[in-house]
Formats: sequence, C-alpha cells, structure tokens
Amino acid sequence: MAFGFGTHPPAGGRICVVGAGFMGCVIATLYARHGYEVVLCDSQTAMLDSYAERARPIAATLADDTLTVEAILGRVSTEASLKTAVAGVFMVHEVVQEVLETKQAVFEELDRLCPPDVVLATNTSSFLISDIAAGMSRRERMVGIHYITPAHIIPVIEIIHSAFTPPELVAWGRAFVQSIDHVGVACPERPGFLINKIQFAMLTEIYRLMDEGLASRDDIDAAVRLSLGPRLALWGPLLTEDLIVSKKTALAVTESLFHQTGDENYAGRKVLRDLVDQGHLGAATGQGWYRFEDDVDQVTEERDRQLRALLDWLREAGPVERLNVR
Repeated sequence: MAFGFGTHPPAGGRICVVGAGFMGCVIATLYARHGYEVVLCDSQTAMLDSYAERARPIAATLADDTLTVEAILGRVSTEASLKTAVAGVFMVHEVVQEVLETKQAVFEELDRLCPPDVVLATNTSSFLISDIAAGMSRRERMVGIHYITPAHIIPVIEIIHSAFTPPELVAWGRAFVQSIDHVGVACPERPGFLINKIQFAMLTEIYRLMDEGLASRDDIDAAVRLSLGPRLALWGPLLTEDLIVSKKTALAVTESLFHQTGDENYAGRKVLRDLVDQGHLGAATGQGWYRFEDDVDQVTEERDRQLRALLDWLREAGPVERLNVR
C-alpha cells in the first residue's frame, strides 16, 4: 500500500484524537509536546471545555526549557464535529470508551469521512483490529497504536496489526512512535496483544497462589519487586534468562513443573529445546537468545554492577513507602 505522505509522518502535521477522556487527553497532549498540531474531538462539549484544565498537570511533566506548558496546550484545539475535526489530518487516533459497537461506529464514520491516505488508529486494549474494522471499506489503513498507562511516561507502545494490515503501515507506525520518543513493539492481533498477554500470565499465577492460600499479598509483591522486577526492568525476560540461568536448567525446570502439575503451560517449548540442541545456553556459552561479544566473566561483572546499582537505588528511594499504603 502506498501512502500519500510517504514512509514517515509529516513533521508538525495535523492529528485528530477522537475521545477526550483521560487517555485521549494524555495522548493529545503528548502529540502536541512533540510538535504535532492536534484536534481533540468529542461529542460531549463539557469534556472539550475541561481539556486544558485536565491536561495542565500532564503538560507540566512534559514541558522543559524549550517548550512551556502554555505552548504545549496551545497546539491542541477542540472540536465537537467529527467531520470538521478530521479535515486536513494525516492520522486519526480513536480513544473512545472500550465498547466494540461504539468503536465500530466511529471507524465506519471515519472510513467515510477521511481520504484513503489517512491512517486510522485505535487505542483499543482488548478488541481485535479486524472486529473493529468489520464495517470499513478500506480496512488496510487501520492499525492499533496502543499506549500503556501512564502513556506520557511509559515509553513502549504496541503496534497491533491484522491480516489485512500491510507491512508498510506497521513500519510507518514504528516511525510515528519514534517521532514522539517512544518505542514501538509490533504484534499481530490476538487476545491480550503482547504486553497484557505477558502481564496476565504472571497475574493469573499470582491469583491462583492467593486463591489456594499459598502466598500472601506482601510476600508476592516483595518476591517480584526484589528479584524478578529489577532484572526484568534492566534486561527483559529473555536477556535475563541468558544472564542468569543455563537453557538446560530452564528446560529442566519447565519439564519438572509440567510433570508435577500436568499443566501444559509448563511443557518445554520448541524454541527453548532448539537452543539447547544447538548448544546456545546463554552467556556462559557466548550465545543464547542473544550473542555475547565479551567473555562470561566480563558479562557477569557488568551484570552484577547494574543489578547492585538498581537495588541500591530502590533501597534508598523507598518507592513503596513513599506511596503511603497499608
């Protein structure tokens, strides 16, 4: 598919954000901070009238010496008419309530109003792109651009594509996300997408432990916050595995859990078996999921330095204590 505006979003171009709730407010302000002209559209004029007041604290976290809060807010205009709001835009980002029929109605109208070279994006957190686009005549220009809360702070955005999404649009989505200093991770449409799929795999096990009375709230949070959490924050799950444990051990643990529980979720996966068969066991062998350029002693020394630094910061900062929770 050839887009009229090329492979990258136009610098300073015009974007329409449909839906002036909390997330729409955040996204519109973020786009304005990065130089885009934004039209925030909502059928409820009260939501539009309160935008500046609600967005001011968000803009304050995004402002710096080069761009004031007022300058950011000044790049966002409001409009109740969808037809007027989408005039001259290169992208429309839908952020309405998470109701399938509502989203479908919005995209059917956008499909009718917008020229073929306008990208139509949804911030859905649960619905399949193909379901939302069921009534569209040009489904190939639709993509999921899904923010993670808080959207102006968390730097990762899911770029969700369906069977009818061309690779060029996924690449364009990555370029757009990069233009607002975020990182795009692409994933095909499926329940949970990528991040929620991973997150709720862990939470489901946690809920099970609590239902069965096997672990307390405080012990679960301490276990994750002081062991898994720092490692995942530094390296992600796959690089962490490379740095911490041999693939042979990882496979043995999954097989042991499978035999003890009978739960197919623990059955050793082909991707892991393939690495073991190839002798790619992690940092100790110079390759696992990643290829290591330094020897294992250097890697281990740097690993430990990074981990100590983060744990020292956590102890000093006391993030849980500062939240004043019981």
